[in-house]
Amino acid sequence: MDQVMDQFAKEETLKLGAMCQAHMTELANERLHSRRQKYLDALKPDIQEDCYVIELDQSALWIEEGVAEHNMLDDLLSSPKAKHAKDGSMYLIVPFDKSPGKGQTGTPAGQMDLVNVLKSEMKARKIPWANTERDDQGRPKIGRLHTFSVEDKPLKTQEGPNQGKGPIGSVKQGITGIPFLRNVNVYQHEKEGKVTRSVMTFRIASSKHREQDRWNFPGLTPINIFPDTQEWGIQQIENVILPDLMARLGNL
Repeated sequence: MDQVMDQFAKEETLKLGAMCQAHMTELANERLHSRRQKYLDALKPDIQEDCYVIELDQSALWIEEGVAEHNMLDDLLSSPKAKHAKDGSMYLIVPFDKSPGKGQTGTPAGQMDLVNVLKSEMKARKIPWANTERDDQGRPKIGRLHTFSVEDKPLKTQEGPNQGKGPIGSVKQGITGIPFLRNVNVYQHEKEGKVTRSVMTFRIASSKHREQDRWNFPGLTPINIFPDTQEWGIQQIENVILPDLMARLGNL
């Protein structure tokens, strides 16, 4: 009898683990957007004979635990790609990627208005958004293909993250008044026979910006999937697992 009870308990434990993993996936789908796939890829179930452990890879802890509001300048300038200017200052060219191929779920919600404006502007300029551009011989064009600016869109609609500086109703812009979509560059690259397109803007982070209130990150709130799933799992033990276990034992 004891062996049967132990076996039933192991089976119910594994059942609860699978239920919790499914619940975590459901919460990730509800709470995350562009970070969702990275988070789901970082969930690592370790299923053993009598134990179901779910771990989160360290690479995604910042999604689970959130990120405090902070200035990013020191982090940017610590990059191995940072360079010394002639005046002794440090600087880094920072890319802002708005490339096709990510889809709505792969694009941060705060960036979707920028992407939509870019799609419309490129269509008006007869520049393909995602299709490969080719020369008159049918070969893919490689390198920087187009440069343009959008100075009047999108507009700032409220105060808050991804809205930029300046008054509500003005074009979204940085602290120096440069519109987010100034100097857009369209590239094509070929690697291992595959051609990809990228749509980028670039800005310079400099040590001279240190006292200028630039490169402030607004922070990310914790998504708390692990503690919320723990609470949910306790409810499932009371409402599902224990009744199921008692019913199985009663049928012996």
